[in-house]
Amino acid sequence: MNSKSKIISNIIGYVKDEELKSKLENLTQEEIKVLEYFMQNVSVGAIAAIRELKSLYRVEDPKYVIRKLIEKGLLEQGYGNYSLSKSLREVLLSIILASRM
Repeated sequence: MNSKSKIISNIIGYVKDEELKSKLENLTQEEIKVLEYFMQNVSVGAIAAIRELKSLYRVEDPKYVIRKLIEKGLLEQGYGNYSLSKSLREVLLSIILASRM
């Protein structure tokens, strides 16, 4: 991974799919920022996501980075919103369930 991200590194430990693991390990710094934002928020309205990523997270071109993450299958686009992909939501769920045991 380009820059160590504690959140992404922890999630990689729970990923069983090698292709998904490879995608997570090869994210750019901007992609890491955006993905971490969605890890914390899961699903966000498109306008709010763009504004917050630009102003609070200092992502230069959030639409471009979001599009790249959608192409990689890490995010999904709904009607007026963006969300974590189903595969990443399942990983988060497995982390939550494992922490309760």
